Amino acid sequence: MDNRITLLLNILNEVTRRYEELFYIKEKILQESEYKATHDLLTDLYNKEAFKKKVTSIIKKDTKFMLVFLDLDNFKNVNDVYGHDMGDKILMEVSRILKETLKGKDIVSRFGGDEFVFALLECNKECAKILLEKIKSKINTDLKDYEIGASIGGASFPYEADNLDELLAIADKKMYISKNKGKNQITL
Repeated sequence: MDNRITLLLNILNEVTRRYEELFYIKEKILQESEYKATHDLLTDLYNKEAFKKKVTSIIKKDTKFMLVFLDLDNFKNVNDVYGHDMGDKILMEVSRILKETLKGKDIVSRFGGDEFVFALLECNKECAKILLEKIKSKINTDLKDYEIGASIGGASFPYEADNLDELLAIADKKMYISKNKGKNQITL
């Protein structure tokens, strides 16, 4: 009788161990899937949809922030002359610069192509100007061999707009003002 109980206990332990193993694998797959659904896999930044969701929740909390639109100048030329692999490396380098320069609480995304959008939390125009000058300078220095610059525009919540779509439109318009002023400019 004791042998059967021991055998049953061993089987039960093995089933429990395998169940826990499968549960761990399932949780890991779910986490990886969620990450892939919310992040740009090249730059490791939030993707457009995840960014919009996060910023919308900040707007609901009525937290003041600057929304910034950054577009790389002369990026198409890099892809045309050096190839898309080099273009990808430049996008990863810009991502690194943004992560290192911005605070951990700021929300940073690759919006598409060579466009980056980020929310500078608890940051007014003066604070934003300092951070953006630092980012622009670092891009100019680190990517000078490729003549990459950054045209940047920003909009302030809630002073210039009270919803995300308007903020994005204003920041985008100001970014184009920067491009039209000769590129590699900041317009807040």
